[in-house]
This record gives sequence, C-alpha cells and structure tokens, in this order.
Amino acid sequence: MKNHYQYIIVGAGCAGLQLADALLNDPGIEIDSLLIIEASEVHEEKTWCFWYAEEHRFSHLVKKTWNSIAFRAKSTSVKAALPDLCYQYISSTDFYAYQLSSLRKDTRVTFLFEPVNSIEWNMGNRQVHTPSGSITADYIFHSHQLSAPTNPTLWQHFLGWEITTDSDVFDPATATLMDFSDATASQEVFFHYILPYSSRHALVECTFFSKELLDQTAYEILLRSYIEKNLTTNYQIVVKETGKIPMTITAASEFPASSGIIPIGSAAGCIKASTGYSFTRVMRHTQQIISFLKKEIDHIPSPSSSRFLFYDRLFLSLIQQYPQKMPRIFASLFKKNKIQRILRFLDERTRLWEEVMIFSRLPKKHFLLVLFNSKK
Repeated sequence: MKNHYQYIIVGAGCAGLQLADALLNDPGIEIDSLLIIEASEVHEEKTWCFWYAEEHRFSHLVKKTWNSIAFRAKSTSVKAALPDLCYQYISSTDFYAYQLSSLRKDTRVTFLFEPVNSIEWNMGNRQVHTPSGSITADYIFHSHQLSAPTNPTLWQHFLGWEITTDSDVFDPATATLMDFSDATASQEVFFHYILPYSSRHALVECTFFSKELLDQTAYEILLRSYIEKNLTTNYQIVVKETGKIPMTITAASEFPASSGIIPIGSAAGCIKASTGYSFTRVMRHTQQIISFLKKEIDHIPSPSSSRFLFYDRLFLSLIQQYPQKMPRIFASLFKKNKIQRILRFLDERTRLWEEVMIFSRLPKKHFLLVLFNSKK
C-alpha cells in the first residue's frame, strides 16, 4: 500500500461507494489512485427505498417498484397513484455486491479494511491515521461525523419482518408508508410500514420516532400483534431487519471548505433529519462533488437549504414536545394535500408558495406552540 493517494474515501457505505463509482466513471475526471477505507468487510442488510421519476445510475439494481402509496390512521385512509413517480426498493446487499465486484476489478482502487483513528488537516497536508499508519491524499472524503453528538435529537428505530403467507394478503402495487391504526396516545410516535413484494410476500416494519430505543421484545410484540390483527395469522418469517437512523441536524464540518477534506453521506447531512430518507440525496450530493472537482461549480452546496433545515427543526421539535399529536398531523398532511406535492416537499423541491399551502392545511395550534417555545 502506498503512502499517498489522489483520493481517499473513508467509509464504504452507500455514499462512499456511490462516490467511488462516480469518480471512476465520469469522463471529465482523471484519476490514477483511490483508497477506500472501511472498518469491516461485512455490511448489515438494509432496505433502501425512495421515489424517483426517471432512470438513474442504479436502476438495474431496483428489485421492486410501486405505482401507488397508502397512508392509514384510525380515522383516515388514503391511497394515491404516483403518475409521474414510482417508489423504488434497492437491497443494500445487491448494491454492495455490485459495487465491490466492479471496484475490485479496477487497478486504480485499493481497499483497506480497518478503523480510522483520526483525520487531520495541517498546513495543507491531509492525513488519515489508521492502526497501520498515516496516509496522505489530494482529497479526503469521509462519511462519518468526526465530532458528532453521541445522542441525536431523536432516533428513527425499527424492526422489520419479511414474511410469506399461505394466501393472497397484500396489494403488490401499493406501498404503505405509514399506518397509525394501532397507535396509542403514548409519549412515542410509532407506525407500521409495508412493502409488498407480491400478494403473498412483504416486508412489514414497526417504526418509532423517539429519543429512547426499545428492547427487542417490545418491537416483536407490536409487530406480531399488528400482523395478526390486520393482515393474517398464517405467515412465516423469512428475514428479520433491525436498524436505527439518527434524526438530527448535521453539525457543520470541522474542516474549512478549502481544506480538501469533504464530508459525504451522513456527515454531510444527506440523511434527511425529519424522514431518514437518504439514497437520492446521496445521488444528488455525489453529482455536486463531481461538478466541484471538474470546476463546474465553486463550492459544494449543502444537501438542505436553510429553509428546509428550519422545517426539519420544527418537525423534530413537534415530535419531541407533542408526540401524541403526530398521527393527526400526518393524517392532515396526507388527506389534504396531493401526494405529488407531499413527495416534492419531502424531497425539498417545492417552492415557497407550495410550502405555505401545505402548512396552511395542517393543525396550527401545536406548530405555533413549538415556534413560541423556541423563541423563549
């Protein structure tokens, strides 16, 4: 292994591998050496879902698409078609296998599987320190917040069961983004999420937005109760999936923009704080990095504008202060707005007048209370 590389990517996850793919395949970038550092060769299975309107670099990895989505609460049921979009699912296992197979065939790429102790910038020198020693680079990209708070504002945490059934149970054309029908007036926001792969095969998840995580048994009780009450009592569990996503506003990088040490993925704020969605945000951020390296733009924009960061902070404060009100607020969001506008809003592609319309159709009392409390 060399002591110096043109590019170093710290973190071989979704963002790191997307960037590696873009660096190596963009005809406008000349690259002779790339080092990818990751603590382990083993990745946990994840389900990456997102809505998209057109073909993209990873379309061949999409395992399933849905042309409509549903929302449910105790007094509300909404099902809407997606005429200009489709909801897509990529398995992280397929993504990693494809990317790693391609990268390992490229002689310009070196892998180093060990932890990173620190990243330093001093007098124009960029260094990554690992147990094996120090390595320098022209550019260093890192996907981990080096000074991240140990306790985020909230966690999105979940248990999912991929199940098969003996009879037709699911609508394979419709993904259920949120089902609050089993929600109680508790101090935690929780709902269920259904991705049907066929009429007899689906991923069913129990998802929480809260500060504290749960014992495994608590998720299992809620998930089993929901399935047997609302879906079927005859099912087999094929795969289990657990996870937690920080719902927090990403802190600014500790390195100046001119340092050549560039955050990506979660370190750059590519996980949207209010939803946990990240895949398409990573795609957009990756293209901005490529444009910056090609000198098409003079800086890399933040994944979120100040306006949408304000909305995210408002939403997180609302969950913390009034979690029992969230099913009603989400019900108003889905019932009183067109689904295309909701998805554009969540994707941060709406204009200000559209956002005014969305907020005008939501219960206002608790939004105003949150704003009032934030100014104290």
